[in-house]
Amino acid sequence: MIYFNNEKIDIKKFPNGEALIHSGDLNIKVNDNEIKVKFENNEDITNLIFLKGYLDELRVKCSLVLPYMPYSRMDRTEGVTVFTLKYLCKLINSLDFENVTIYEPHSEVSVALIDRVKVVNMSKKLTEQLIDELNDENVYLVYPDAGASKRYAHQIAYEKILTANKERDFKTGFINKLEINGDVKSKNFKAIIVDDLCSKGGTFELTASKLKDMGAGEIYLVVTHCENTIFEGKLLDSDLITGIYTTNSILSKDHKKIKVYEI
Repeated sequence: MIYFNNEKIDIKKFPNGEALIHSGDLNIKVNDNEIKVKFENNEDITNLIFLKGYLDELRVKCSLVLPYMPYSRMDRTEGVTVFTLKYLCKLINSLDFENVTIYEPHSEVSVALIDRVKVVNMSKKLTEQLIDELNDENVYLVYPDAGASKRYAHQIAYEKILTANKERDFKTGFINKLEINGDVKSKNFKAIIVDDLCSKGGTFELTASKLKDMGAGEIYLVVTHCENTIFEGKLLDSDLITGIYTTNSILSKDHKKIKVYEI
């Protein structure tokens, strides 16, 4: 899905699937134009190329906003898999945007590879807002793995921190073991699990279960990117999570436990 200057572009298709973009629908400004790609499939990348090519012919300046950086998981060569993130970053650089804004990149590799990149640390913003809303001294931030701890420990200035170590079977994808590190001063504390991405929520379900055993009364999850596959997991059906704070970068479904912030 592509937006131009905050207006969704209605891209039609020929019978064979080729894109048909009407230039008359574009509200083009003299300066400060913006393309936002809410990635749904590879057609969005193709349409981005067509749109930017047209703007280049008009010599119109334009920036790019990526609420979610596509192919962030494929950030290295692993076995026989292709390093697709690298090639997408090369493509974006070739389009020569004035700047590229990425919300909460899942991999720092994309930040290193994209020219004139800006990063919005959205999970940090959502976490700080939730801390203010709870207005409770007995709140702990929980980083569910080493990656989250490394990412957010220097971003969020907060004293009450718990971290988790997990062991995953990479052949099956299942987590064999997860332990919470750190102590809480009193029972019935509140916990905010902070990370960047949620798929089915297995890691967060296990983390929340451990926190319940430690005495947590309310447990919240903050993730910038929440995939629709969360509805395939057990997280929303259990009583472990009080609420989830996320954005519309990927998610397109509603649930009473999910609070969505617009990007």
